[in-house]
Amino acid sequence: MSRAKDVLKMTVEVHDVTPALWPEVHSLVHQLTCLGVPHPTLLVVPEYEEREGRRWDLREQPHFVEWLKGLAESGAEIVQHGLTHRASGPHPGGIRAALMHHVYSRGCAEFADLDFISARKRLRRGRRILEDCGLTSLGFVAPAWQQSEQALAAVAAEGFAYSAFFDSLWTAEKPNQRVYAPGLTFAAGHSLVDYGKRIYMRGVERLAAKEPLLRVALHPEDARLPGLVPHILRRISALRERRELTDYSTFLGARLEAHHADRALAAA
Repeated sequence: MSRAKDVLKMTVEVHDVTPALWPEVHSLVHQLTCLGVPHPTLLVVPEYEEREGRRWDLREQPHFVEWLKGLAESGAEIVQHGLTHRASGPHPGGIRAALMHHVYSRGCAEFADLDFISARKRLRRGRRILEDCGLTSLGFVAPAWQQSEQALAAVAAEGFAYSAFFDSLWTAEKPNQRVYAPGLTFAAGHSLVDYGKRIYMRGVERLAAKEPLLRVALHPEDARLPGLVPHILRRISALRERRELTDYSTFLGARLEAHHADRALAAA
C-alpha cells in the first residue's frame, strides 16, 4: 500500500472568478459540488476589466463577496488571480508574442510583459481589494499563467508564498526551483479548437499519470460551448479514481509553514 505522502493528488480550479461572470462561475461551482468537489480552488480577480472597459471592483459587490467568504469558510482556497485580467497595453512585438497575445491568451495575459514596479503596484492593489473584502490569498496566479521574470520577482517581494505556471509551481521557499505540476485546461473559442484541445489534454493526462500533482482548470467560457463542461466533469471523475483532491496550500504544506515562519521572524 502506498504511503500517504505518495498518493497522487489533483487540484480542481475555477479561474476568472468575478461578479462580471457570475452566471458561469456560479454554475461551475454548483456542478462541481454536485460531482463531489465541494471545495474547488477559486482564482479570484479583484478588479476584473471587461473588453469594453468596465471594471468590477469586488468591494462594490457585497453579495458576491459574501458568497466567496462562505465558500472560503467551508474549505475553498482563495487565490489572487491578477488585478484586472486584462493586458494593459500592446504586446512587445514579434511573431511568438503576437500569437500568445491574440491566440493563446486573447488579451488576458495581464502580467506577461510587466516590469517590476508595474507588477508590484498591481499585486498590491489586488491584495488590498481582497483584504478589504475580508479575503486572504497565500498565493498568486497570473492570468493565462503568464508572467515576466520581473513580475515573478514582484510576487516574491510582495510576500506571496507560491505562484503557478501552466506546467509548474513556484514557491518562495525555493525560488530557483519549480515543482512540475502539469495543468489541464479546456477553454476554447471555437468547437474545432475545443475537440482538438480535448485530445491534447488526454495526452497530457497520460504523460502525467505518475506525477504527484495534476491541476484541472475550469474557466467561465467553458460553459458557453455545448458539451464541454460535462466532458470536463467526466475527466475529473475518471481522475479521481486514482487521485485525491487537494489545494495548493495543502499540497505545498511544509514549504508554506516554513515561509510563514520566516515572514513572522522578519516582521518581529
